[in-house]
Amino acid sequence: MDRQFAAMQHASVDLLVIGGGIYGAWTAYDAALRGYRVALVDKTDWAAGTSSASSKLIHGGLRYLEHFNFGLVRHGLAERATLTRIAPHAVDPIRFVIPKYEGDRVASWKMRIGLALYDLLAGRGQPVAPHDRFDALELRDSFPYLSTEGLIGGFSYGDCQEDDARVTLEVVAAAQRAGAMVANHTAVSEVLYMGDRVIGARIEDRLGGGTGQIRARLTVNAAGPWAPDLAGGRSVVGDYKLIKGVHLMMPELPGPKDAFLLTARSDGRVFFVIPWYDHTIIGTTESDYQGDPKDLAVYEDEAEYLLDEANRALRQANWRREDIRGCFAGVRTLMGGSDGSLSAVSRDFMVRKAKPGLWMPIGGKYTTARGDAESIVDMARAELGPARGTRRTDQQPLAWAPSGDVGQWRAEAEADARALGVDERAAAWLVKRHGTQTEAVLDMVRTEPSLAMRLHEQCPFIRAEVAYAARHEMARSLVDVLRRRLPVMLMLAPDQELARNAAHLMAPELDWDDTTIEAQCDAALALWPGISPRN
Repeated sequence: MDRQFAAMQHASVDLLVIGGGIYGAWTAYDAALRGYRVALVDKTDWAAGTSSASSKLIHGGLRYLEHFNFGLVRHGLAERATLTRIAPHAVDPIRFVIPKYEGDRVASWKMRIGLALYDLLAGRGQPVAPHDRFDALELRDSFPYLSTEGLIGGFSYGDCQEDDARVTLEVVAAAQRAGAMVANHTAVSEVLYMGDRVIGARIEDRLGGGTGQIRARLTVNAAGPWAPDLAGGRSVVGDYKLIKGVHLMMPELPGPKDAFLLTARSDGRVFFVIPWYDHTIIGTTESDYQGDPKDLAVYEDEAEYLLDEANRALRQANWRREDIRGCFAGVRTLMGGSDGSLSAVSRDFMVRKAKPGLWMPIGGKYTTARGDAESIVDMARAELGPARGTRRTDQQPLAWAPSGDVGQWRAEAEADARALGVDERAAAWLVKRHGTQTEAVLDMVRTEPSLAMRLHEQCPFIRAEVAYAARHEMARSLVDVLRRRLPVMLMLAPDQELARNAAHLMAPELDWDDTTIEAQCDAALALWPGISPRN
């Protein structure tokens, strides 16, 4: 991957995409595959906002059935099938378990009907097992840490899991391979007009200080919660709502590596407990957010809510505040005004034409971003004219997807990593994260065997991945690596020694001197997610 700021400084394109989250990345990739000239920019880094703060799932959204949003669920399940087909290295099936208790808000018979409908909406050829039912004894035997008081049985169903920041990065890589120009750390300083029509943007290199301008026949503002700043304010964009979600990162649970769909006793909300990178994610909360997205934080009461509810269901886990390994918060832009309950806010996707030549996607979810981006480019044909290519994103393997027998490829790649000294768990995660680029990472280990060591004993990531991110994955800051290329900042408390070690691995790749190394460490430690008191 090459950062192409110089190439786009005076470019004329068909489509300028502002915002390198999952929606911007898929839109750029889809348009480039069809032969349009495309530029994609992000003011910080790929997936720096909402797209690296999800629940790390590719799913239909079982809970949306309760609000009869069958179309959204069907769309999500169709995209789940597509993503497991085009990115089998990165999207893995995972089983969810739903324990049922006396007095639950949703009765067992309703849950059984909902799960049957979920399977039905998915259709045939899905990558996950159909739902199943358990009695209380089976659940106690399999998950001894579950609370047993009032336990009457339970269900299981299948969905999928991924690393949201890594998948977004891979879509950006695919867009670049298809011909799009891409540059992170590139801010839009001004929107350009001809009369009342947007015709592109002035850009600024936040690393080297250069400036330029991109002329575009159409601009898609996919900056999520930051989009209204570029569109001309809330009054131009129309009604929308910011919804905040918080997750905690906890130690790994013993036993089967299944996820849980649980119901909070205090307010009846659903939340997840999910295994991820040898840790456990608890989340999410859901609350109306009125502040500036850059000031997003995890507050003490939000962390206590998740801990309390998880401990009610997982009594033997007995997690305490000091057990929290990390945390993260994100905010989504959904349709609707400030009135009404959060559960009633539509998760549907739409494109708002904020101004002539400037479009803004609103709503949707990570899982459906590919299909939604396809619809954006379909609509754009009216502005851009017929596409010059016929390839579609649902028919192309993602950039780092293996061909042939994925199971055999994965086993061989993991064996190669272990033979070079990478430990078993780190090898398994390495292959999932890098796909066919795993061999290039291992080449660095062959040159310098010490790079096979873990960056930190609690995180299954090796030192070579840090250097590789700086050399080949457009990582230009320590935060790019520790927050997104590797989710270390989500799994550990601020660690000055780890930050310095990682910065020294990046330094030869980016020509950092000692002063720059210290500045990068200070910046990373200042941005490390933590739990804050409310003011």
